[in-house]
Amino acid sequence: MDLNVVEKEVATWAPEDQDRLAAYLTILRLKRSSDHAQELTRRLTDRDPANWVSLAKVKALRENHG
Repeated sequence: MDLNVVEKEVATWAPEDQDRLAAYLTILRLKRSSDHAQELTRRLTDRDPANWVSLAKVKALRENHG
């Protein structure tokens, strides 16, 4: 199955279902690589705004992938 087809299908789902899928994919990724868990923890606890991704950048990323 083509990933573009999956992305378009998931975009039509209710937010709760999208969140459930996101959680499932996160768990799979964490099982695959402990480095990912450490990086995620580092990013979540980073209090330096200079290291944060701006809302404008997130919106631009969404527009390019949506």
